Amino acid sequence: MARVPLTSTAYLPHLEQAAADVVAVLETGALDAPVPGCAPWRLTDLAHHLGGIHRWARTAVVEGRPDAKSVEAPTERAALVAWFREGAEALLATLRETDPHAPSWSFGPPPHTASFWFRRQAHETAVHAGDAAASQGATRAYGTELALDGIDEVVGLFFPRQVRLGRTPPLPTALAVEPAEGGRWVLAGDGTGRGRRPTPSRLTAGRPASGRARREAPDSVPAVVSGPADALLLLLWHRTTLDDPRLAVSGDRAAADAVLAAALTS
Repeated sequence: MARVPLTSTAYLPHLEQAAADVVAVLETGALDAPVPGCAPWRLTDLAHHLGGIHRWARTAVVEGRPDAKSVEAPTERAALVAWFREGAEALLATLRETDPHAPSWSFGPPPHTASFWFRRQAHETAVHAGDAAASQGATRAYGTELALDGIDEVVGLFFPRQVRLGRTPPLPTALAVEPAEGGRWVLAGDGTGRGRRPTPSRLTAGRPASGRARREAPDSVPAVVSGPADALLLLLWHRTTLDDPRLAVSGDRAAADAVLAAALTS
């Protein structure tokens, strides 16, 4: 049976927990520690980035436009923690009070509604919460439910956008992503699925929901990568590699490497 996409409000506990986990690292971690997945950032840089993104996203929801203003952020620990917490709490409060169907600026495909930010900020914060933990030599569990949705976001939103904006060319080969928990996504072409047969499901029947990937039919692809959903998501975000012992590649390893070398997300 097809996985049912998360509702907008279901993202909020994930966002809240991830923000709290970042705060916990900021309270006790080495602020000058390098962040492995975001070189050359240090933990302080990561906090400034994510705190700024929370404020930027809130402006998009409240005012219907992106906030282009630069953000002045503190560097001393107590002030930094308070500043970061303030931005996260303001974003959460705004989303809790906002109808997900309300019009809102976003960089996703139509319809442009606030629901985009419920999903995007949950993943933005969760990925960076993992980065914050990694800066201290620790790991953070992403969670199966959110990781499966995150794979869908990369395949259905980020990669097609990268091609559309000319940041990466269409893929000359293809890679199937198969989480152990279920589901199958294919990265191919320009990411829109044109010319490929989508698998009928509640996720893909008719037009796919905004930013939702088309689940590809089990036709032939040159390479398949499989493993736990959270490891696969980190792979797509370049936070781990195909040499991760949790992952397995079948088929053409060179094809898998070629797809993963592309700028899939940024």
